[in-house]
Amino acid sequence: MLAVYLALMICTALPVIALQAGIGPGFLAWLVFGMVIVKAMLLVDYFMEMKHAPRGWRLAAQMWAPVIVIALAGFNTLT
Repeated sequence: MLAVYLALMICTALPVIALQAGIGPGFLAWLVFGMVIVKAMLLVDYFMEMKHAPRGWRLAAQMWAPVIVIALAGFNTLT
């Protein structure tokens, strides 16, 4: 469980470190999108305890983050 906490902290800190390093906003947006998906999957599997749930329930709980990311990326691409 400690590894999950560390992974979540790294996923939270990585965009901040990238911003301070001067990474461009385009790459930073995709980095944040990726971290959102990773964090959502970790939260669903370990903190919502769906790691051993039936596959359908687990997929339903995990798919909200990629759907939101795709919608935001599509909106970002159109503007």
